Amino acid sequence: MIVLRGRSMIIGHSVSNSEGVIQAIDGPVATLLQRERDQLIGISYMSITHPDDLALNLAKVSALQANGQSAKIRKRYIGGRGDIIAVDVQVSRVMGSDGGHLVGTLSTIDDILDQDPAPYRLWRRARELLDIMRARDDILGADLFADHAWTILLLTYVAEAEGRIASIATVASHIPLSQTTIVRWLRVLQSKALFEPTLPGIDALQLTQTGIDKVEMLLDQKVALPVG
Repeated sequence: MIVLRGRSMIIGHSVSNSEGVIQAIDGPVATLLQRERDQLIGISYMSITHPDDLALNLAKVSALQANGQSAKIRKRYIGGRGDIIAVDVQVSRVMGSDGGHLVGTLSTIDDILDQDPAPYRLWRRARELLDIMRARDDILGADLFADHAWTILLLTYVAEAEGRIASIATVASHIPLSQTTIVRWLRVLQSKALFEPTLPGIDALQLTQTGIDKVEMLLDQKVALPVG
């Protein structure tokens, strides 16, 4: 999947506490950083950031507002084998009961990806489907339709493609369900390995790689997709 503003492919996600100590990290990110996941959990992301990038990184993270706009940081990490690894990181500060967390989406910055139009086509189709579903609900009434799981998948997919953090609150603003009901749907989607488990105190939704692959498989179908 492509982060549209940077035209780069999403590798995965990381979650750190408010001090920058890594709490959770996706396997593909750990692989990119030339380490095992358990080697990264519990250390500060600053300890593996290139020294020349520390000042800018700290300044941008310090300026983040809780539950506000994310910041895009182009930075270099020092890999486990000593390689310098350049990535784009879209970082958001998510407020929680324990001081909040930093949620990062790491993406490649390889310019050759710009030649592949497929990710933009898939993103456009996802946006178009959401627009059709909203218009359908406005005109015919949302109570006639019950494609909530598909809507949650699409909303999260589009958010990730645009470098944003999807949340239960943002999903609730788009579909006529209580947050309690949305949480139940998320549990179902997690049981199907389509969503990552949510961390306590963090309202941040993430598709698994399986979830991304299956959503994109559906978006890439040549036949018209159902919207209700």
